[in-house]
Amino acid sequence: MGKINIITIGREYASGGRAVGKLISEKLGIPFYNKEILHMAAEKLEMSADDVKFADETAASSLLYSMSLMSNLSAATALPLNDRIFIEEREVIKTLAQQGPCVIVGRCADSILKEIRDDVFNVFIYADSESRARRAVEEYGEKPENVYTSLRKHDKKRSTYYNLNTGQKWGAKDNYDLCLNSAKIGIDMCAEAIIKLASEL
Repeated sequence: MGKINIITIGREYASGGRAVGKLISEKLGIPFYNKEILHMAAEKLEMSADDVKFADETAASSLLYSMSLMSNLSAATALPLNDRIFIEEREVIKTLAQQGPCVIVGRCADSILKEIRDDVFNVFIYADSESRARRAVEEYGEKPENVYTSLRKHDKKRSTYYNLNTGQKWGAKDNYDLCLNSAKIGIDMCAEAIIKLASEL
């Protein structure tokens, strides 16, 4: 991929961002990480994934941003569980990036890696509400009568999680190297465009 080794993908709910990331991973033959990062963090905390699942992409406390920058993780043991999980996730993401090329979906990976590496390509995938609603119903099993409420709920949760953990605004173009409308160009072309651009940087 040229000088780019890590591709991070932020995404609106049901925009197909995970599918894009998975396809890139398969085409390039590199690891793909999404909820696996949560599971790794849970193992480091010596807890089961089920015990920490409720904290997945939930709002963090106002103390998290400063605490997450601390190198001594033991100092953060008094924080709420969801905060401690994010701090562990941060360390997991940094470790995975050090291990070699990979694709990371979500988990504020763009912000976490931006300050410590220069071989990261940050992408945001979005789509119009109608296209996302259709995907949510057809692929995620959402009920048609509730789907638009679900879109708003999931996007709000991701926005709050990202904003509080990074001090930046989720989905803001300035946080990413590339923003793609998956409804316009499709999952396959999104993946191809990302691979091509990353290889030429």
